[in-house]
Amino acid sequence: MLWLKTLGVILVVSGFGSYGLMGARSMDQRVEQIKNIRLAMRFLEKEIGYLHTPLPLAMARAAQCIPAPASSLFEDCSQKLRDRQGITLNEAWSQSLEKIRQKSELNNGDITVLQSVASQMGMSGADEQKKLFAMIQEHLHIQEDKARQEAESGRKLRSYGGFILGATVVLLLL
Repeated sequence: MLWLKTLGVILVVSGFGSYGLMGARSMDQRVEQIKNIRLAMRFLEKEIGYLHTPLPLAMARAAQCIPAPASSLFEDCSQKLRDRQGITLNEAWSQSLEKIRQKSELNNGDITVLQSVASQMGMSGADEQKKLFAMIQEHLHIQEDKARQEAESGRKLRSYGGFILGATVVLLLL
């Protein structure tokens, strides 16, 4: 009987602890995903500004430079533009953002920053596009710094908090 209680204690504490560790890992993943999107925007800036690559092709190339799920934003938008279904870049970008929202750790603030670029992307000359991409990279860098600070402050809280909460539940059940 004692072994059954011990097993229950171990399962409860490890369950809450792993939940806390998953929360801490998702905070680190958010930082990494914002960084990847920022790097892809830098790649887009070079492709459009210097090589004058058409936007659908530039987005497809940018998607190849970064890991998933951030790459799916650029790949999906590129595919929508190449399919020529009559949707604008703004619509394709917005639809792609909605898809990535479900697959990624990005929060509403990150999505808002990315959405702000949609109405201006592809609407002006190469020099103006370079300025736009520089601006969005700066905004993403700010979001990345915020996410990094949140991750540093919340990582220990979530990691240890899960185990502590599990131990508290066990004590209450005894």
